[in-house]
Amino acid sequence: MRYYIKNTGIPVNFGITIGIALIVGAVVAGQTFYIFTIENLKQFGALKAIGVTNTRIVGMILLQALTVVTIGYAIGSGIAGTFFTITLRNDPTRGLVLLWQNMIGVAVAISLAVFLASLLSIRRVLVLEPAVVFRG
Repeated sequence: MRYYIKNTGIPVNFGITIGIALIVGAVVAGQTFYIFTIENLKQFGALKAIGVTNTRIVGMILLQALTVVTIGYAIGSGIAGTFFTITLRNDPTRGLVLLWQNMIGVAVAISLAVFLASLLSIRRVLVLEPAVVFRG
């Protein structure tokens, strides 16, 4: 049985739901990382004030991004794997499988979102004046 968006003839399937969830998840992950960096601007300013180079700060931000992606992907994959293991024999979810291609696609999408957020964070940190730490 196929379902269609009312009066358009466009089929609605589980893939659209997955696509929307992937976009929302990627945006949330990227936004969370960006906010984390912006909240720590004073600490980055202090590092710049004591002489830490921009290259070292960029490395720190990219390491944080890699850590966020790795931990987040591991937790999400574990939850998804557990869900599919638990619901393997249930009638409503019979036939749903967790493909390795989907897992790689999710990893790439989340990595891209966090990388783009880290680029925005890097830009904000690089233009930061060290004197901002000493202002009230």
